[in-house]
Parts: sequence; C-alpha cells; structure tokens
Amino acid sequence: MPRMTENTAPASAPASQSNLPGWLDRLTPRVGVRIQLFSAAVIWLVGASILLIRGVMFLHDRWIPLIIAVAVLIGLTKERYILSGYARKAVIRIHRRGKACYFGFFSVKSWIFILVMMGGGIALRHSVLADTRDIIPWGRDALAVIYVAVGTALAHADRIYWKAALASTPAQLEIVENEQD
Repeated sequence: MPRMTENTAPASAPASQSNLPGWLDRLTPRVGVRIQLFSAAVIWLVGASILLIRGVMFLHDRWIPLIIAVAVLIGLTKERYILSGYARKAVIRIHRRGKACYFGFFSVKSWIFILVMMGGGIALRHSVLADTRDIIPWGRDALAVIYVAVGTALAHADRIYWKAALASTPAQLEIVENEQD
C-alpha cells in the first residue's frame, strides 16, 4: 500500500477548490494534510496543557484528590460524548481538503468557538470565583474542576489528531476515522 505523504489525501477525498479572489488565493499559505493534522494536534495539546496547569494552580491543600477525580471523570465523559466525535469530523475534513490553506485546519466556526472559549476562561479567571476566598470559599475549587475537566477532555481527544497525523497509510487513517471508543 502506498505511503501517505505530506500532500496526499485519500483517493475518495478530492482537494477542495478555493473560492478566494485570485490575488488573495496566491497569498494564501498552502500546506499538506499531514502538517494540518500536526498543527491541529499541537493546538489541542497546548490548550490542554494550559488548562491543566491552570486548573492545578487553582487547587489548594484541601480535597485535592476528590476534586481531581471529579474533574477527570467529567473530562473523560465530555471527551467521549462530545470531543472525540468532533475531532474525528475535523480529521475527515482536513483529509477531504487535501493541500489547502494552513489556517483552515479548523473551520471558521471552530476558530470562533475557540475564541469564545478563551474569552470565557479569561472571564472566569477574573471573576469573583477566583479572586475571593472569603466570599465564596469553594470558588477556586469550582474553577479547578472546570479547568482540569476541559483540559482532560482536550488531552484525551487529542490522541485522534496524533493518530491521524502519524498514520502512514490510507488504511491506517481509515481505522482512525472509524474508531469508536
């Protein structure tokens, strides 16, 4: 079976045509499928790492094992029922696009969602939950659960991007796309 290369997409998935004006189309940085997959995997890994580190920083010395256990359970549930399906759809989308605009490895809707989630995280970090232990003593614990849960979900679902990026044949890629947990 032929090895997948940087620019190959499965035979059943033709590369998409650009709808951009000619001058803008020439300026668009184009990359192959593998680079898009690695980029998506790295973005999710960086996001998961930031969330997990911040979540752990919100913890203080009481109830730490219980808080982490609850957060990981919530995160794995979110990954199983939401993020793994989303990641599989994104991998299929990237392969259907073939060699295309670098920043298109996530759809515009996905980039907007990422920005909204980042804004929500900033708002939570600057909310009364994070700042005052006197008013809401459990606020930082709640933030720790949210951050660790979302970070766990992202980190676990990220395996789908890594498997697809490291798949060397179309058959291996098909297994990744059709994998059910």
